[in-house]
Amino acid sequence: MTILCIAMGTPTPTISLYISGRLVRQEVTRHMVTVIHNVTRDMDQISCYADNGYGTPMQASRKINISHVPIIQASGITMAAAGDSVILECRVEALPKPNIAFWRDPSGRTPVIDGPNYSIQLLADPEEQTKYTMRLIIKKITETDEGDYFCHAENAFGKTLRPVSVRLRPSTPHHNVTECCTQMNVSSECIDACSFHLDMDNIMDRPECMNDFEKLMKCAADGSDHRSCCASWGVPRNCLELCRGGSVSKACALTHAKRALACFRDSGARLPGPPRNLRAHVAPTPNSVLLSWEPPFKNPQTVYLYRVFWRAYGAKVPEKLDTSETSVVITGLQDDVRYECVVKAANDVGTSSLSLPIMFTTAGQETGAAAAPVAGSSTATAVGLALACILVAAIVAAAALYYRHRKNLRLKAQGGVAFENPSYLRESTNPDTVVNGTGPTLPNGSANGGTAVVNGVSNSTAWRQETLQNPSTAIPAAREVDPTLYEELKLGQDGAGFKRLKP
Repeated sequence: MTILCIAMGTPTPTISLYISGRLVRQEVTRHMVTVIHNVTRDMDQISCYADNGYGTPMQASRKINISHVPIIQASGITMAAAGDSVILECRVEALPKPNIAFWRDPSGRTPVIDGPNYSIQLLADPEEQTKYTMRLIIKKITETDEGDYFCHAENAFGKTLRPVSVRLRPSTPHHNVTECCTQMNVSSECIDACSFHLDMDNIMDRPECMNDFEKLMKCAADGSDHRSCCASWGVPRNCLELCRGGSVSKACALTHAKRALACFRDSGARLPGPPRNLRAHVAPTPNSVLLSWEPPFKNPQTVYLYRVFWRAYGAKVPEKLDTSETSVVITGLQDDVRYECVVKAANDVGTSSLSLPIMFTTAGQETGAAAAPVAGSSTATAVGLALACILVAAIVAAAALYYRHRKNLRLKAQGGVAFENPSYLRESTNPDTVVNGTGPTLPNGSANGGTAVVNGVSNSTAWRQETLQNPSTAIPAAREVDPTLYEELKLGQDGAGFKRLKP
């Protein structure tokens, strides 16, 4: 690119050349010719400035367009139901104007033809003449239309290709809450309240369901992590466990259960389920192990990332890695150390809950598949109820992965230790967690099913119960009773602190 700056005047002026606001050259002359090599796309504003110390300095500027190969940004994965009208878009920046096409394969041998069920458009940006939107409209999508498409843009300077995809949602809800409730042993009086989507008003009108409230929420979460949705609606961090079906305080249930159920309905059909059948195998290299798993039952075709966590048994800080495959080799292990591991799935909407944990050594998986319970805790608590994870948004967000997409993974394991992902918003200390014996003392070291205090951290649900009165001013306990969860849900937050006298 050659730039000529001409300035007249006596005495001879000093001419300064600026390109996109940066001083490139300065010389005392009336005619300055500058040749710019290796032109880049940001060199779009040229200014010549002249000053000889007399009068007002003069400046001349010109906006220029840099020709370049097309650059494409694709919209990623679009979810749709059969029969929907679907729009797949790619943003293109190019000069000169590109020729476009949509292909069904990256080699371009199967082009999409503009016709009865397809419409192809190229829309110019009204504000920036080098930007365009290329659009493929599928007027009525069927199973044969599902899959990957490729945005192709080409001009005299080259061509670019980017994938864009469409996936069909299941025609019916994937998860049958009734089946889950049966497996969770929900009481017979409440089993008919289970349906494909729980309704908070229905639960609030069923006092017999209050004892099964946590089970209902766990089933409604459908193995997915909805905390990103809940956080976006203002659910505080200490209550986010509710949004993946975990145990929370009564105050959290009172205030945020409706929002959690709304998130379950809004994004539940699009989130992935947890990976299945996590296994450890002997690896061909020393100090290593091969981990493998199966895709989730729920939305397996949308999963683009698996996140694997492992740590030495009892360690506080886990290690992690991401992979798009369903197996990975973990290296740098010690032969005489036991390790525990979990894995979760992610797509462009969010993540699943964690898989069941396993224990392994470099010799392979230990007998029993799931992580062994610690002394003094029930097997059900160690394998199931003590597990949790935290992820934001985001990974996506994001990506994305992760999307948004963006994603702190946290797993409550034996002894109250947590797997966590530093990329997520770091949680503040949970007021429900009892550390170093500073919390309430449980009779005989256990409560609610015999869950003990281990390593100074209680895995019991008994200490999570909150007191709604000031003990120094309370009416004698023999004359009053606390409100039930049912009564508090019906009254709302304003009436949460009331007391009833015994008859």
